[in-house]
Formats: sequence, structure tokens, C-alpha cells
Amino acid sequence: MNSSNQKPTYREYIEGTRRILEKSKDEAKPYKVMVLGREFIVHPNVFSPKYFHDTALFAENLPVQEGEEMLEIGPGTGAISLTAIYKGAKKVVAIDVNPDAVKNTQANIELHNMAGKVEVRQGNIFESLKPDEKFDTIFWNTPFGFIEQDEVPDLEKAVYDPHYKSTERFIKEAKEHLKKGGRVLIGFSTTLGRLDLLQNFVDEADLSLRLLYEVESEEIHPVKFEIFEALPKK
Repeated sequence: MNSSNQKPTYREYIEGTRRILEKSKDEAKPYKVMVLGREFIVHPNVFSPKYFHDTALFAENLPVQEGEEMLEIGPGTGAISLTAIYKGAKKVVAIDVNPDAVKNTQANIELHNMAGKVEVRQGNIFESLKPDEKFDTIFWNTPFGFIEQDEVPDLEKAVYDPHYKSTERFIKEAKEHLKKGGRVLIGFSTTLGRLDLLQNFVDEADLSLRLLYEVESEEIHPVKFEIFEALPKK
């Protein structure tokens, strides 16, 4: 174990995240949380803004353009998708691999009277999209915890990406679902994630990457969170 004046190792960061995740599993019934002054329902087995601060940070700082159509991968509770509508987006499609998260997002769509503005679907990344569906902005608060085990439960897929296979697929396929002039926004943590691998995927997809936003948040240890923008190269 590191002494208090030493920076935690990557393994300690990952284990700290795992402890928070395990604590969140103690929630056996739906409960409510506040995100940017608005109430959201959280279901069991769903990535929770009560335990993880990045949902509120990304919801607040995601640069939403007035009237745009947005796709969010991995909405969890739907807090970011719904906040995007409050910030001026015209339409949001939200896709989550976790069926409990799909039900949770739908509950918050109903709570906020957003039917017709936010649509939630179950699927793995882009697989539930029609070929001709394209968006101005595609956002994912990626599961930036890199681990080498092959499979994780649905809830842990919000936090860990085995071998970064899902992140790689997201980056390499996103261009196919962008409108002309569209952008990919990536929620990330250079503290908990592998920026070198993310940059490799971006390069292989012929995209350019730039930092839009960064902040340090106190979780178990101080953690940096970032929003990166990836654009197709001209």
C-alpha cells in the first residue's frame, strides 16, 4: 500500500473504483438523486450518480448545440441524455447494453415528460441503430477502466472495458453514424483510463482528437475526468 503522500498505483485506482461499485450494489430498491438540481430515479444494478461523480460533471459540461440530434451510448439512468434536452438538443437516442439501465432511463423519460424527445433502446453500442440513422453528436461516458479479464457483469460494463474492445469498436464505428460536420464526444479519465490506447484507436479510425474539458474530482483518490472531441479528418 502506498503511503499517504504517494500517488496511488493504477491497480489501487481500479480497486478503489471496484469498492465504490460494490457499495452501490447494496441499493436494493429504486431511489432518487439530484443531478444539476433535477431529480432522477436510480434503479438497482444501474451506474449511479450517487456513487460516481462523472455523470453530473459530464452532464453539466457536455457542449450541447441548440437543435442538434444526439446519440448517447450507455445512458445508465438517462441523466445526461435528459440534461442534453434541457440544454437545447432537439432529440436524443440512448442505447444501453444493460436491460436494467434501459428500464431506468425510460422511467426518467416519463418522470421528466420527455417522451418523443428521448428514446431509449437496448443494444451493444451501435447495433440497435438503423443504417440510415445519423447524428450531430455521439457521446459516450466510456468505461475507461482497462482490465484484462474477458467478461464482466452488466453493471461493471459501465466502469470496466475488458481489453478496451468496446471502446475500440465505438471509436472505429462512430463515423458511420455521424451527419456531415458531426462530432464524437468521449467522456474519459486519464487517471483511470489508457489514453495511449484511445489515441491509437482514434488514429486508426482517421479521426483527430482534442481535449475540450478537464476537471479533478475527489473519489476515493483524486481523479481527473475529461471530455475529448474526435472529428473526421478532412
